[in-house]
Amino acid sequence: MLSRLQDFLTRHRRKFVVTGVLVGGTIYAARYAQRKLVEYQERQAREFFERSRRMHHFESTERTCNQVILGMGEEMCQAVLHECSTDELLEQLRQNPTNKLELWEQMKIVSFTRLATFVYASSMLVIALRVQLNLLGGYIYRDIMTEQRQITDELKQQYLSLIRHFITHDGIRDLARFIRSQVVEVLKSMPLTRQLTLADTEQIFWSLQMAINGDTRHDPNSKMSKYLLPDLTRLQERFNCSPLLQQMYNETLDLLESEDCIGVCAHNVSRGFVLSCDAIAESMGETLQHLAPGELQQQQPMNGQSKQSNNNNLLDVNRVLVALAKLIPIVSGLTSHGYDSSARPHNLPTQLLSFYVVSEKSKMLGANVYETFSSG
Repeated sequence: MLSRLQDFLTRHRRKFVVTGVLVGGTIYAARYAQRKLVEYQERQAREFFERSRRMHHFESTERTCNQVILGMGEEMCQAVLHECSTDELLEQLRQNPTNKLELWEQMKIVSFTRLATFVYASSMLVIALRVQLNLLGGYIYRDIMTEQRQITDELKQQYLSLIRHFITHDGIRDLARFIRSQVVEVLKSMPLTRQLTLADTEQIFWSLQMAINGDTRHDPNSKMSKYLLPDLTRLQERFNCSPLLQQMYNETLDLLESEDCIGVCAHNVSRGFVLSCDAIAESMGETLQHLAPGELQQQQPMNGQSKQSNNNNLLDVNRVLVALAKLIPIVSGLTSHGYDSSARPHNLPTQLLSFYVVSEKSKMLGANVYETFSSG
């Protein structure tokens, strides 16, 4: 009996060995696959948790960013109104002085300067704070994940106070004065009696935008940091500048001078002037409705163009001719008050800030900055 069993095992030894290897290998492979599956599931769970945590932190950063922008936007608007004030000129005009023509020329320059300064300054403020708060948010998130504390409350306060240079120091002043110099160049040869259509007004803003952007030394798009942040020497004078603060300052400078920021600012400014022209058209329509029919002067339609608006006694604001002297109060009135979210309808400074805050390009810029610095 035993000899038969031994003979059987001897004859089929290879089969038993192969079978054992296959069975053992299968069991090992199954256990290995199961272990790898568990590891994969755990890794996926950790990545999902980290993504959710990062997304929650980013959304919190974005909400804070929007609140800070609107809060500082009020201060910025007041700084622009102070730098481009028309109060003294208006007071002198009310007294019917002999130099009325000279005063109206000054009103022309200040009114267009103030509107253009609001367009540029609002865009620059939104971009700067998007960059700053998302860069800071990225650093804070890394601190949370690594359980370190690089970003102290003092460092946070010092870093965020950099933007005060734009609002309370030289930034707004330098920006407004540069824009004023370009406004003078564009409008100096345009008399107050010049009859303008809405398209002519749009052309004025386009020419002004080209003149501002064409100055490579002072262009607010490509030289944003020059207006927004203090130079390194002044920064070191104000603070006991730690290596990390200096690093964050340099990173902010690099971002503000990047093609992404320049492109977003240029896009915002173009859209801002479009909003301004829309607001002017609306104000012109309201103003012209109160004029007697004999006071209105319209461009003659081109041959073959429909005259339906005339037949229906409707006012076509796009063809109405308005003297520059009558356009100045409209332009000045649009920016005579600062940011006011409670006013209805919203004035132009409020529209500009609100538009830039929700702009997809601005939001995408902030998201990219946060992604870079939260995973660095």
